[in-house]
Amino acid sequence: MRQRFSVLAFFLCCTMIIGTALWYPKWEQPQTEATLSWDVMGYYLYLPAAIIYKDLKKLSFKDDIIEKYRPSGEFYQAYLQENGNYVMKYPIGLAILYIPFFLLAHLFALGSTYPVDGFSLPYQIGISWGSICIAALGLWMMRKILLLYFSELIVGITLILVVFATNYLNYTAIDGSMSHNWVFTLLACLIWQTIKWYQEPTFARSATIAACIGLAALSRPTDILICLVPLFWGLTSIEAFKERLVFWKKHITQLFFMVTVVAVIGSIQLLYWKYASGNWLVYSYQDQGFSWLWPHIKDVLISYRKGWLVYSPIMILSLIGFFPLYKHYRFLFWGVAIYFGLHFYLTAAWDIWWYGGSFGQRALIQAYPVLLFPIAALLSTFTNKQTLKEKAYLSPTVKKVGLSIFAIFCIWLNCMQTYQAHGHGFEVDAMTKAYYWRIFGKANPTDLDKKLLDTKEDYQGQRRNINPIYTNSFENYTDTIAYSKEQAHSGNQSLLINGKNEFTPVINIPLSPQKNKYLRVSAQFYTPQKEWDIWKMTQLIVQFKNQDQVLKKRMIRVQRQIGERAWQSNWTDMKIPSKGFDTLSIVFWNAGSTKTLYIDDLTVEMYEPD
Repeated sequence: MRQRFSVLAFFLCCTMIIGTALWYPKWEQPQTEATLSWDVMGYYLYLPAAIIYKDLKKLSFKDDIIEKYRPSGEFYQAYLQENGNYVMKYPIGLAILYIPFFLLAHLFALGSTYPVDGFSLPYQIGISWGSICIAALGLWMMRKILLLYFSELIVGITLILVVFATNYLNYTAIDGSMSHNWVFTLLACLIWQTIKWYQEPTFARSATIAACIGLAALSRPTDILICLVPLFWGLTSIEAFKERLVFWKKHITQLFFMVTVVAVIGSIQLLYWKYASGNWLVYSYQDQGFSWLWPHIKDVLISYRKGWLVYSPIMILSLIGFFPLYKHYRFLFWGVAIYFGLHFYLTAAWDIWWYGGSFGQRALIQAYPVLLFPIAALLSTFTNKQTLKEKAYLSPTVKKVGLSIFAIFCIWLNCMQTYQAHGHGFEVDAMTKAYYWRIFGKANPTDLDKKLLDTKEDYQGQRRNINPIYTNSFENYTDTIAYSKEQAHSGNQSLLINGKNEFTPVINIPLSPQKNKYLRVSAQFYTPQKEWDIWKMTQLIVQFKNQDQVLKKRMIRVQRQIGERAWQSNWTDMKIPSKGFDTLSIVFWNAGSTKTLYIDDLTVEMYEPD
């Protein structure tokens, strides 16, 4: 069995990816959950614009597409220029890679009853399943590469771990149309061709290497870094580098050919920019950039918001594995370490280090091909008789059992969180420590659990000795902006907050410090149309103050827990400070929403926890 274990592992991985895709068929999801939504729409938009609508400048079809399919909250995938044309935010590389699957879908749509608009079901299916095929190709290439250096058993286990225990599963099976899966495969192909080129340089291999580099950079400009892999692959010392220079000089014609091919591929983007904007260079990311001197290393690695090792802890093995990789496979070490080190630095230096609504740290996925080498090197120490004889604090059996338990836990965690991330309570944009542990291992978190995305305190036990200390039905408000008689939960009017009324009047309640007591601030809410943008939701802000000094502050976003067109209750709990304040302050803040929210029957209760 061990002789073909890597093949079996490969098919297990493909089965896992396909099974996950069928469990959550992205191509069937509506609106912003569809395959061709959010950033993917931006990568893809070149194709329908050029081939179907023949309108790469004005994008006059976009309003109809947005109205019909609702692929994102707002249209941000292209920017209007001074010349009246739109320029795509995202580079053209991924659209080029999509072409075979787009054309197949387009031909099918032409012969069917589906709309030939670039976004109907055939196109969603084509890009989704094309992405799965690309993932399978990448895994097969990595299997072939790893087998050059490691055993069937080690290669098979390595592949299983990266698919079953990391966010690579999500970004192949569900969100595989994002760039990371495609660049993963480009890097795998690049490594394979690099190895073969150094064995026997040919123009065909040179062209493939250059195409991989060019298309990766054209998909994500920072992925031009993959050119470092062929530069440093196989080097072990300064002497080896000098020999490499001699080798390059001997094949200088092929090197110039590679540079030319990369330049030609890169020129596609320049030609598009010139065509659409009139300028050869356009920085389409506008105000987004890098903090070169202050990279967000800790946040990228271990934050609850998007920490790589929090959501894919199995990748700790890749970091540990650099030690055995250096010791036993030094000819692999420098190419892997230099590329990954710079890739990680760029990932951490990007100001939007959480990379939007992603599951885990998605920007590191395209570097996983090189990280499979240190993982395999570490696993090899568990099977290599020589390394097992080396002095160690733990016995080989204890190590193997410990690693097995850790791997099983990581597989469970990844599968559970992948499940949660698609309609089961997982917060992919602004996770907090409190909410993470509230829903840990919880298959169906509730909306009430989401309070912990805004506040650190949320009491869910029984309350004792409940004492109402303040109520307000807003019947005495006369401010023509702050109140409304259109809706009321009780009485004749309610408090009103909308785009014209940013803050409600501040309510100050005299209150003395208490020991071991809590407050619940609650109210009734009604909205004709819910605000879905988290950052624009109305905030209920509660502060404990000593005159103008804030001792403690808590906040919840009201619309997280309420729906539309019905009066519903919402509240926030907090422990009362034992000293240092004399006033409880309550205010509602509209954080930029144009939606209307009515507020009534505000109540403040003091209680003791059970």
